[in-house]
Amino acid sequence: MGRLKTETAELHAVAEAKPLEEALIGGSINHGQYKKYLEQRWVVHRELEAAADRALASDSRLAALGLPGLYQTRNIEEDLAHLGADTASIRAMGGSEGLLAMIRGAGSTAVLMGIFYVFEGSKNGARYIAKSLAKAWGKADLQGLKYLDPHGEAQRGLWMKFREDMNAIAWSEAEQDAMVEAAKETFRAISALDDEIHAG
Repeated sequence: MGRLKTETAELHAVAEAKPLEEALIGGSINHGQYKKYLEQRWVVHRELEAAADRALASDSRLAALGLPGLYQTRNIEEDLAHLGADTASIRAMGGSEGLLAMIRGAGSTAVLMGIFYVFEGSKNGARYIAKSLAKAWGKADLQGLKYLDPHGEAQRGLWMKFREDMNAIAWSEAEQDAMVEAAKETFRAISALDDEIHAG
């Protein structure tokens, strides 16, 4: 996890500086754009979590990670329902297609976990985005913002446990290399998707 954080730091910073992310953090994103953001995250998380389920069935090392308890698809669906969106009408944008291709093409558990790491880590900052949006939109609660703050005050503890459990797995050097490269590519793909959403 130390390698993942250190070796993806530059790309992480680039992703966080994207106009869409700045609009989210600053509370200036409108409801329509936020809905599009959630729709594309739904496309990606649904595929990622299905792949994680398959990996759980084939790689016993992942059992300790408690991945199903970290999944986000249902949270996004609740948020979209609150916004009046119909998941049946959602179509993947080009940036999402790139992420889907990465997930489907993940040739190992390590590659898949490199992708998963990026989305799981994003929950830490997303809690603050949820509060910012709630304030900007005059909301007294976090309805429609569950994707951004799925765990509430439990977030930090869950993240620390995920870190510890990931570090406890005996990943080989080659697996670590593959995981880091997958995480880097995921940050690049998310940056491209966010640019596409913002431009649209």
